[in-house]
Amino acid sequence: MPKITVAIPIYNAGKYLENCIKSVMNQTFEELQILLINDGSTDNSGEICDIYAKKDLRIEVYHKENAGVSETRNFAITKAEGKYICFVDSDDEIDKCMIENLYESIEIFNADMAICGHKSVCVEKDKRKVIEHECSEFNGTTKEFLDVIDVFLNSESVQGPCGKLYKVSTIQNNKIHFPIELSFGEDTMFVYSYLRVCNSIVSIPNCYYSYMKWNYTSLSSTVREDKINIYLQLYDELKYLLEKFNITNKQDMIEKKICVSAISCITELYDTNKNITKKLKRNIISTTIFNEKVLYCFSKQSNSNKQNRLIYFLAKRKLIGILQLYFNIKEFIRKKYGYLYTRLKAKANSCL
Repeated sequence: MPKITVAIPIYNAGKYLENCIKSVMNQTFEELQILLINDGSTDNSGEICDIYAKKDLRIEVYHKENAGVSETRNFAITKAEGKYICFVDSDDEIDKCMIENLYESIEIFNADMAICGHKSVCVEKDKRKVIEHECSEFNGTTKEFLDVIDVFLNSESVQGPCGKLYKVSTIQNNKIHFPIELSFGEDTMFVYSYLRVCNSIVSIPNCYYSYMKWNYTSLSSTVREDKINIYLQLYDELKYLLEKFNITNKQDMIEKKICVSAISCITELYDTNKNITKKLKRNIISTTIFNEKVLYCFSKQSNSNKQNRLIYFLAKRKLIGILQLYFNIKEFIRKKYGYLYTRLKAKANSCL
């Protein structure tokens, strides 16, 4: 009987899938059930899965009709035989000692969830740019964890399901699942749902999980007009989670995060790979900034930095044209001055 199930949802990942599978097969911890779930891929992903299943008896392959990553992860949960489960995306990689160290941590401290840090690895041709996101070291109850959740949110250690170990029994007994109705954020919703029912958490700072960003200059062309509404839904879920554990001093943090998320929704409209009309861009900016909850958060955070103050000033007066001009200028500066803009942006975000 395997001690840990590794679930890998796969859709058209043929270019990178072998690297992912090998990184799991080569783990120093060997008592694994490796689930390769082909979600209706139209490339050679299915063939790669079948080839590796012949190489390693721990690998189980399932081919199914395309239903999306959430449904695929939910399917994996029903097939899990291990005491614990971890999720790995098919274009990512994990360090060879990740599972062993997470397993030792969760067992030694008798925790319900173990978390490690991660790396963002941007790959362009033969060049790699690695940014490490260390996870704060922690061992304690869920309430104690939520008391310092700001730190884990800032290091992006909570939002995704990867780089973690979960108890399969906790997931199955509480019928926790990835919501299939969300176009994004379903992974964060899963983690929040798990936190609601678990008792203790352990985290280690080591960056063992690698989020691979292949050909990072080619960005997604998808535009989600409902993105701010999903962000607000996620923050409502976070607020509900905090209230469940009688934590009521995080409102300011949530307001700041909503402001950052709103700006992010608008900034991504200026990605060069997105074919967006001026009218659509204007509509998304309007629906994002003029959202009642968003505008309230900017009013509460207008003294936190100059950008929030300016956006609130313009939004309050419905000056959508000047708001557009502001973001146009901001994007022009980013493109023209690149590295300097990134440094200034990082400094500004550190003040949030």
